Amino acid sequence: MKSKDSMTNPDFQKLISLVLNDLTIRRTMLENREQEVSQQMSSLEKDAELEQLDDQIQQIQADFDHYREFQDPEFDFSATKYFQGPSMGLPRHP
Repeated sequence: MKSKDSMTNPDFQKLISLVLNDLTIRRTMLENREQEVSQQMSSLEKDAELEQLDDQIQQIQADFDHYREFQDPEFDFSATKYFQGPSMGLPRHP
């Protein structure tokens, strides 16, 4: 296993950007599930699942806030462009 010190700063910033993107997607998915649960389940089931979802959202937010502290605002990286690039087998969009 390589140490963190062997990673270049641009590689580290790219990693941070990808992690933040992933956490954002996960948080959005959990928030969407929260809305579904609120609309569909009975109150006993709903309360238990909503509490669990809220705990997960809070943990993801804490991780996001922690890793965001490492992000260099001057680093130019777009996760959207990265995932839409030809390396991902997707066409580029203007």
